[in-house]
Amino acid sequence: MPLKVLLTGSTGMVGRHVLDQLVASTEVSQVVSIGRREVGLNDTKVSEIVHEDFLDLSALAKDLQDIDVCFHCLGVYQSQVSKKAYVKITCGYQEALTDALASSSPNTIFVLFGAQGAKPEGRGMPFARVKGQAETLLQETDFPRKYIFRPGYIHPTGKRKPPGIMYRFILLPIMAALFARNPSIGVTDIDLARAMVAVGISGKEESKIFSNQMIRDVIYKN
Repeated sequence: MPLKVLLTGSTGMVGRHVLDQLVASTEVSQVVSIGRREVGLNDTKVSEIVHEDFLDLSALAKDLQDIDVCFHCLGVYQSQVSKKAYVKITCGYQEALTDALASSSPNTIFVLFGAQGAKPEGRGMPFARVKGQAETLLQETDFPRKYIFRPGYIHPTGKRKPPGIMYRFILLPIMAALFARNPSIGVTDIDLARAMVAVGISGKEESKIFSNQMIRDVIYKN
């Protein structure tokens, strides 16, 4: 049966590749894309919704009905916002989404774009704690399948790259060189998207946290 899929963060570095993979999939009949701005993709399969308040999704109840798979790629770089805003976007937005889906589509398969180093037990650096908190919130839901992806270094292949002068001119060249010598430290953004879509659309795996190596294993199997 063709799937109705929900995607958040489709304008992001990874989210845009997820969108492309979903559009190309013959198993997906409809993609509901919710974001803070339009992607501008002209495809009859895609329904774009620009939404301002991600803590209140009540106006989207009808759009969230009959969702088979949700890919949650909406996020923000910690360096770009305050700590309070980072927690709100990473955890608050996700919790509002899962609450809305639990009401409208309780059988949704939920796929979370997480991060290597997340600490669900609440220890570690602020970034790790917040990402861990988001994972814990998801694990506490009753969705039948929950897939969390924790990539290592994500190498950008498209136009969208993480913001910041330091990243673009210092970190990216260094990491790109390391990645070229030792690809096992990460994945490309498009390969991460392929792995997320392959697992989410299939829905055969039990709920699982995918480490960087496990993501790479999925890529080479598909």
